Formats: sequence, structure tokens, C-alpha cells
Amino acid sequence: MKKEIFNSMEQTLENGIQLISIKKDTRIFSFHVGIRIGAMYENIEEKGICHFIEHMLFQGTKKRNNHQINQALEERAGSYNAYTDYVSTVFSITALAEELESSVELLSDLITNPTFPEKEMEKERRVILTEIKTNLDDVEQYSYQKVNEIAFTHSPLRYDVIGTEDTIRRFTKNQLEAFYHTHYIPNRCIISVVSPYDHDTLRILVEKYFGNWRKKEGAPQQIVVEKNRPVEKKSYKSNIEQNTLIYLYTFYGLTRKEELALEILNYKLGESANSILFKALREEKGLSYDIYSELDATEGIKTLYIYTAVGEEDIWEAKKIIEDCIAKIKGREIHLDKQNITHMKKVMKTAVASILEDSEGLGHYVLHQKITGKKIDAFVEDMEELDHIQMDDIYWVAEKVLANPTVHILMGRKKKL
Repeated sequence: MKKEIFNSMEQTLENGIQLISIKKDTRIFSFHVGIRIGAMYENIEEKGICHFIEHMLFQGTKKRNNHQINQALEERAGSYNAYTDYVSTVFSITALAEELESSVELLSDLITNPTFPEKEMEKERRVILTEIKTNLDDVEQYSYQKVNEIAFTHSPLRYDVIGTEDTIRRFTKNQLEAFYHTHYIPNRCIISVVSPYDHDTLRILVEKYFGNWRKKEGAPQQIVVEKNRPVEKKSYKSNIEQNTLIYLYTFYGLTRKEELALEILNYKLGESANSILFKALREEKGLSYDIYSELDATEGIKTLYIYTAVGEEDIWEAKKIIEDCIAKIKGREIHLDKQNITHMKKVMKTAVASILEDSEGLGHYVLHQKITGKKIDAFVEDMEELDHIQMDDIYWVAEKVLANPTVHILMGRKKKL
């Protein structure tokens, strides 16, 4: 680890927990616990079980009921969070440094001693079903869900992390407990701590509260990787004022240099406030308020989306403009040069500086890097690699990735007179 970046140490405890400690001149700590289990590892009957378990870990342990858990979290007087995504389940607390030990004890209790009380399970079932319905009412979220459904046949990306109404209604206490005991194990756990304390102190503290969590062999973790299907579909939804248009591309098999070239392209295409698509759809034509592209280079996911929302009368013009922009990039009619690469390097440096300044952001960053099998300081190599990217690399990756998309158009259903 390069000391000029941050003072860190990576250690593996006897039970398999991977501990990343970062010593920082700060009055607060940020403690993150991540487990390599998420929606990518669920079979068809288990869709949403990781997210359900995440909810249930706050509902009761061998030491605390849910009210005591909530009170203990509140007493930390900081921020706390939990989430489930496709590759992990994460829990975190950020608070004043003197609250570190009590916070480590609390999170260890939640994660290693859950009781899955049936009464609270029924309450959380209703909460999650409401969450599913809320997502259906969100036109943007609904559009993403629909494009994933038509893009994939077998990939877990076809399903929302929350699961389906059918699976959520069917889960039993025994199913949740069995899945938990199989997959939520220390040898799939990564802990990151950013604090003013030294590395040995943090190891002793983590061992004190997580050391009794017994290592065991979990079920093999396999990810189904599937390219998007090149298909275009249209669907209808009642009571919406805006129509949405979404493109999905997958990009498995790229080198890291190629992925960096794609990140530059994505930034120029639709991520920045001065992007090609923003200029074409909003500034020049005034067709759309919301137009962007986003990229996820996580292993097993590798997706790039383009999204916009427009009025019904503008949907086909917006579609033509997006496709014309892509064609012009691939045909080298839109100029991408060294200036774009230099700018992207500035963007990355700014992002890195922001992360390093923020204890919570830094803790989350190194945790995610480790969960996805990357170096915690990979941004150093990335910035060096950017020096080797040429204009041709960006055009080449555009030709390779921006082809054969899945396209979904969502339109408002006509009201009957």
C-alpha cells in the first residue's frame, strides 16, 4: 500500500474475515461490514431472500429485540445504513470515534446472532411488498425493470434485488434461517474500518466481537453471465404523463484498459452535464428534461444504460436522435480526443480526492473494491493506464459495445372516452 495515499493494512482473521483498517486523522470512525452474498447468487425460488434477510437482521437477536436494536442505533448519534445489491449485503455505522467499540458490538450482534422472530417477519413481509409496489409506481424504476426482463432469459439481472411478490409471499422462517446459516459466514465477510485508531487495536476489537463467528464451508457461488438480447419492445402503463426510452448494452470480456476507454466514452456520451446526449436532446431540441447514461463494471454485471423520458409526441424523434448520436460516434463524426482523456483523469482525481477526504466514503469504497476482488488502491493504476489510452481506443470500444442493444419503450395507455 502506498503510504502517501492512505495508511492502511489488510489482515485475515482466523475465522476467515478479511479486515481492512485505515488510520486517518479524524474524530469519527466509519465501520462497514460486507458479506459476499446478494441477488446474483439466488436461484429462481429465492429471488429477494438476501434483501429479506437484510431486513430481518434488524428485527431481533439473542440479546436484543427490534426496539432495543433501534434504540442502540439511535444512541450512536451518527449515521447507519444497510443495503443489498446483486453481489453483496452491507451494514455500516459512522459516528464519533468514542462510539466505535459499542458500534462494533452492535453490528456483530445483528449479523451473527439473528433470531428471525416470526411476528416481525410478517411485518417486514408487508413492508417489502409495499416496496415492490412503490417501485412499480416509479416510472424510471419500472422502465429499468422492464428492459432487464426482456434483455435476459437466465441472468439474475432479469430480477429486481427486492424479489417478486410471489417469492416474498412464500418465504418461511425456516427458509430464511437455512439460507442465512449457509451463506452468511465469516469467510465471506469483509470489514473495513476508517478511524484514528492503529491497526493492531482494530484487529483486537474486531476479533473480540466477531471472533466467535465460526468459519464453515458455504455452498459454491456461481454467477450466470448472459449477454443482453438484441430486441426492441414496447409496453404500456396507465396514468403516466411521460414516455420513457431505455437502451441496455452488456460488455463482458473487455480488458481494464478497454473498460477505462468505455468510462471516458460513457462520461462524454451521457454521464456529464455537458454530454453529447444532453446537448442533442435537451439543449438543441428541448425534448427531454432527463437524459443520461450509466455504466456498471462490476464483475458479472457489466451493463451500460441510456435513459430518457419525453412526451408521447417526441418519443420517436428522441429515439432517432440517440441512435444518430451513437452512429456519429462510431463513424468518428463526433470528435473524441486527448482533451477528453485529460478531462476524465481530472474527474477521476477529483472523485478520489473526495473519497479520501470522507471517512464514510473511503470505508465504503475500499469495502466494495475488496468485495469485487479488486485492489483497494486500484485507482492509482487506473490513472496511470489513462495515460496510455488514445482516441482510437475510445472509438474502438464504442464500435464494440454500442451495438445490438436491448431497447424498451414505455408509453402511456390511452384513456377510454
